[in-house]
Amino acid sequence: MNRRILSLGAVFLLTLTWIHWDIIANSIISLVSWSIILLLHSSSFSRIWFPGLVEYWVAAIVWVGTIVTIAVSLLRPGRKKAQTDSFGGRSLKNWMAPERWALFLLLLALFTALVAPLVATVDPNAQGNLGTVRLLPPLSSAYLQESVEEATQGNFHEGVERMFSQAQSRLLNRIITLDTSAEQQSLSPDYHVIRRSKIIFLLGTDDAARDVFSRVVFGTRVSIGIGLLAVLGSVLIGGMCGFVAGMNHGFIDDVLMRTTDLFLSIPSLFLIIGVLAFAGQSVSTLVLALAASGWMGIARVVRGEVASLREREFVLAARLLQVGVWRIIVRHLLPNLRPVLLTSAVLQFANAVLGEAALGFLGLGIQPPTASWGNMIGEATGYLGSAWWIGFFPGLFLATVIVCAHLVGEYRSAPMSAVER
Repeated sequence: MNRRILSLGAVFLLTLTWIHWDIIANSIISLVSWSIILLLHSSSFSRIWFPGLVEYWVAAIVWVGTIVTIAVSLLRPGRKKAQTDSFGGRSLKNWMAPERWALFLLLLALFTALVAPLVATVDPNAQGNLGTVRLLPPLSSAYLQESVEEATQGNFHEGVERMFSQAQSRLLNRIITLDTSAEQQSLSPDYHVIRRSKIIFLLGTDDAARDVFSRVVFGTRVSIGIGLLAVLGSVLIGGMCGFVAGMNHGFIDDVLMRTTDLFLSIPSLFLIIGVLAFAGQSVSTLVLALAASGWMGIARVVRGEVASLREREFVLAARLLQVGVWRIIVRHLLPNLRPVLLTSAVLQFANAVLGEAALGFLGLGIQPPTASWGNMIGEATGYLGSAWWIGFFPGLFLATVIVCAHLVGEYRSAPMSAVER
């Protein structure tokens, strides 16, 4: 990726690190201290295992890994042809090309999904005072009071165990209250205030006095995660079906392609609703429904590419040399199929994210209070005239991801001469 874009990403990441340093540091401390305790006392696993910490650990690892990767890329000496790009094996002479920024924004969305607990301003389900914090417009301010439960786990008294206990308590046992006044609210004696500060609601608040920005950030994790899982399922099903059909002319090809045509004849929305009605509403059935509605196009593309590749000169030469079928598949067919599969996956990813949002809008996807872009837009339908920001920003993020995915997919599928021109 272009060094200018990497520099912009580095500045953005360092700024976020400075803003959210407290929670990032506690995530790293909890992971390091937990690892040390487990190495020294493996029998204490059940005592120090808290599943809720895993998302913070993953976010901390991704955060540190991204900083290291960007630093290494920026410190590495530039290439002689500084204006070439390895993306897709083609060159982009203009660093302002839309494809570059589309790829950057997609990677930024994926990064946000992985580090959502560290990027969000507050907990996405933290509710403020309904009388004062409800339906505040973007850039409104309020006061955040963060309280933490006193650590009382077992024998955590000193050293590494005490560090882990304090970090774990600050990550998992927090109470966040939001109000427009700076007065301290009454709390249980087991809690003490660790931070009272002014907070800016970048994207405003919703009808339940929740921060829209935090919900959009966590909605990124839900929408993109489901989209990626659905694409993986579509690629596996469609790739296998298309590959088998392309390798076998005759009866097998006819059966597989007519089955594909049968699924294509069913409207995608009806197919998804039918799967959800039959299997019930859950994340796994939602992924299954989206995968079941998106594999057909991939199957047809792969079938056509395999049918073309198997008649190419290098494949015919390999057969004349009596090279084994599996060796031809591994060494000749699969490498040439990789660009087609990747392009189809990127384009299908956009369709899967849009499908998840549509189901959430209809109330058939992820159910509140869990945030996803679709159900946030659905909840905002009653406030389009009075609180436009509730549905506008999730819709903006959704549209950005879909447009960027199509730009990247179209770039990868364009002929090299067309791209270089």
